[in-house]
Amino acid sequence: MMAHDQDRILISGAGPVGLICALRLAMADIPVTLFEADATPPADLRASTFHPPTLDMLDGLDLAEPLIALGLKSPTWQIRLHETHEKAEFDLGVISGDTRHPYRLQCEQSKLCALIRARMAQLPQIDYLPGWRVTAARQSDNAVEVAAQGPEEMLNFHGRYLIGTDGAHSIVRNAMGLDFKGQTYPETTILATTSFDFSAFLPGLSNVNYIWAAHGTFSLLRLPDLWRCSLYPLAGETIEDAIKPAAIQAKMQLIVTRSEDYPLGDMRPYRVHQRIVETYQKGRMLLAGDAAHLNSPSGGMGMNGGIHDAFLLTDLLVKAWHRNDVAMLDPYSSTRRPI
Repeated sequence: MMAHDQDRILISGAGPVGLICALRLAMADIPVTLFEADATPPADLRASTFHPPTLDMLDGLDLAEPLIALGLKSPTWQIRLHETHEKAEFDLGVISGDTRHPYRLQCEQSKLCALIRARMAQLPQIDYLPGWRVTAARQSDNAVEVAAQGPEEMLNFHGRYLIGTDGAHSIVRNAMGLDFKGQTYPETTILATTSFDFSAFLPGLSNVNYIWAAHGTFSLLRLPDLWRCSLYPLAGETIEDAIKPAAIQAKMQLIVTRSEDYPLGDMRPYRVHQRIVETYQKGRMLLAGDAAHLNSPSGGMGMNGGIHDAFLLTDLLVKAWHRNDVAMLDPYSSTRRPI
């Protein structure tokens, strides 16, 4: 580890946004220290949709093709009425003249992360520290410093810049003194996954479907080996009752009635937030992804937006690094925040 090497960029959080930042900076021959609180990379189901412009960006890193091989191409997506199977279908083929990837790719973000970690292992510019949690950060006119707790010790690390890609509860954002203003939606969403193939029973189903039914709304998103279902409590049902396995089974039976239980995998509730910071930059500290903005997962904009943050931010950081000029970062927040 290079705990006392100041001539580098520090990144807190090794999700897809932090990993892409590290990879692009290293490819520009800029030294990076990347902290990740989890000692073992998470494999739970998080973001699972990659949009055409994101795939175009990843293509420039030679990551699109191997990622596509692990995912499922979805050239259409639908809004449907469940009882009649009427649908409005959106065909991404109409933008084939504007993108090399006229489809959504359904693929777990963990697969992209694994591809990037394998690439990073070949790059000596990256000091990757899994199991190290950034606990505090501060900056001066010329440098940044973070305290990080490792498996056995606490150390201070120094660098020229610090990127916070450490999610909704960002330590870097707190160190920057920024509020995370916004709201929490009143509804609780229930995520359930199943290997049951809905497309064999719901005619004309796409891989991505947002569905209205008499009993309420739900969505069905297909991944290579399973379907991801977003469900909601029924009228008069408490959250505590709605998240019980029997209640989830009952909701699934309302989609397609079966004589047996659904094979269920992941089951968990989550709340949806709409929040954004007032600025993505303060001096030598910067934010990207969920640390800067949260939104409804409908449409799959969160991770994609974070990846787009990472591309612009690293473009500007390369310029700021070589010219030793923090002012080169000024376009970052003013460009990304309105988007």
